[in-house]
Amino acid sequence: MSNTASIPIAIIDSRSGEKMIGYDKPFILKLAAGENLFESILRCANDAKLPSASISGLGGLDDVSVAYYNLKTQQYQTKLFTGMYELISLNGNITVVEEQRFIHIHAALGTEEYNVIGGHIMSAIVNPTVELTIIPLASPIYRQFDAASGLKLMCTKLSYSSL
Repeated sequence: MSNTASIPIAIIDSRSGEKMIGYDKPFILKLAAGENLFESILRCANDAKLPSASISGLGGLDDVSVAYYNLKTQQYQTKLFTGMYELISLNGNITVVEEQRFIHIHAALGTEEYNVIGGHIMSAIVNPTVELTIIPLASPIYRQFDAASGLKLMCTKLSYSSL
């Protein structure tokens, strides 16, 4: 006879983040068709009170805004790819900017013609699903503006955030 109460949660949906409060083990966040990728990850991270995390994933996305950062102009060059794309690989993190959680994602997307599009993901809608592995970190990772690059880069910060 097994005791299922002692089995840790391994998979949640984007509205079940509170189940992960204080949980320091990796878990799967399963997103459903129609969800906004960034809003769903952020809702889970906020509800779970994640200090910071590393994220990776796969699945499918619609209407993906992909950007390339032009270091010379210090501007993102953004392009919207409409329709459905296979999410071949997603890598990113959840960090803290100005005391708010910040989602940073890069991805490789597959087309129907077997081509690959990649870059910094600015926005996307889940279709049909996205499966993310969330690896919680023990303490927050902070970002602050770097004038040389024009980006909010990871930095060390001595004060602990209430996140």
